[in-house]
Amino acid sequence: MKAEEVTSRDIEQALAWAGDRFTVAGVVKHLIGGKSEPLRRRVERAVESDDRFFYDGKWSCRTRSGFFAGRRFLITPDDWEIANGVLFPGHRFVPFVADEVFPSAVKLREKGGAEIGEKKLILPLGTVFHYHILLGSEQIFDFMLADDPANSSLRTRAGRTDAVTLTVFDMAEFFRRNSFAAGDALLCTVEDYTAGVVSFEYLSAASRPAAARSAYIAALEEGAAAVWRKFQDYPDIPEQLAWIMFLSPVPGDAPGASLDEFMARSAKVQLRPEGDHAVLTVPGEDDTGYDDGHCNCGGHDHDHGSELPAGLALTESEIDDPLKLLSEAGFPLSPAELDGFMLDAIYGRESEFDGVRSRVFGHAEFDFDDEVKQAVLLNFLEERFETLRDNYNRADDESKAELRSQIMESVSRRLDYLAALGAAEHDPGEAEKERMRRLADVAAKLGEALRLLNHPGFTPDRRELDRLGELIDDQISRQEEIIGDTEADQ
Repeated sequence: MKAEEVTSRDIEQALAWAGDRFTVAGVVKHLIGGKSEPLRRRVERAVESDDRFFYDGKWSCRTRSGFFAGRRFLITPDDWEIANGVLFPGHRFVPFVADEVFPSAVKLREKGGAEIGEKKLILPLGTVFHYHILLGSEQIFDFMLADDPANSSLRTRAGRTDAVTLTVFDMAEFFRRNSFAAGDALLCTVEDYTAGVVSFEYLSAASRPAAARSAYIAALEEGAAAVWRKFQDYPDIPEQLAWIMFLSPVPGDAPGASLDEFMARSAKVQLRPEGDHAVLTVPGEDDTGYDDGHCNCGGHDHDHGSELPAGLALTESEIDDPLKLLSEAGFPLSPAELDGFMLDAIYGRESEFDGVRSRVFGHAEFDFDDEVKQAVLLNFLEERFETLRDNYNRADDESKAELRSQIMESVSRRLDYLAALGAAEHDPGEAEKERMRRLADVAAKLGEALRLLNHPGFTPDRRELDRLGELIDDQISRQEEIIGDTEADQ
């Protein structure tokens, strides 16, 4: 057969013939007995558009069902689940079963034992939200609505105290028999990816060395960076996680951490809104990261100018982007930092924007030649403040407010430092440029913590707050070391 005679149906049949592992070059050879660049591109497009397959940069391909078959992964129930003898399916089985398998329809069975039973729980939304966060912001409520008709009220209201009815796995007997405690894990094996069959066994905390956990998280971070470079913000979180598993150098038979632990402990991977959905991002792996000649000290894209250190030379703003206008005014703030300042002021019982303005921007004045730009920016800021104020839930925010305030103090400290450097009349040396890169890294890590604290659906328990507090303290200390090094040089 000649390359131009190959039909789409021929390609589909060849992909079906190829089995679990194949290369695009091998499929082309099967079709025509040789090579053809146009046909190779057609086969690549067919693989790329078919969600049954993974492929790497050299077009070595695998079926997802084959890749995940027999794969092992961890689930780490938290204190609440252990105390109540349940396991929320939530995002725990993403991406280890097919998309078509509803989370609570996973067939979970103890290794060599019977299938685990299910039961219904009625709980406040704020109590259960974090078990589902990796389903993606656009899918969480769809899942809850589909799980039980009683959740139909979520179509019109979704407050932290609103009751939701969810299906959970009944793990009481298993937890009791194994004296299950925090840090212990379920070592799971994918028995059938397509049907959603998963077996599990007990894995004690003592048999989970910290070094293995750290190495596993680092490998997932490597995979996340590769996924972000490949797809940017296009896929939703479950799809990102599937590709992370494929592109990560992680051992499929020796998982070191659960998805929950990965998200809680990773210093590089961030969960943030992007357009109309939430995604996992990796600062420094796109065109806003300092790795490619830019920095993200303020959450914006800044060119590295020759007159100022990295992060201080700001790009020309556009009238339709208020956040760029904010940078032009001399305040390189990310959206999370802007919201953080406003929420901190609201927590301090500021009710009018005029009062908030001084807390957010100190005594500095906006400096615009164009009065229209200034009006656009101030109108945007006031509307944003009013939105946050009108939707503020003090009871939900109380436990998070102190950590947020610590971050906002560090952001103010960073802005003062940047302003002082910008006023200095000297070219930055290599040591100063290196400090700016380190400062960008600190800003990114604190920014992720801030996004989490700002999210109204994030209702952390004491353990989560303590963990976040440790990360924040560590990064603030790093920032002070960086700034202190600069002051010592002057």
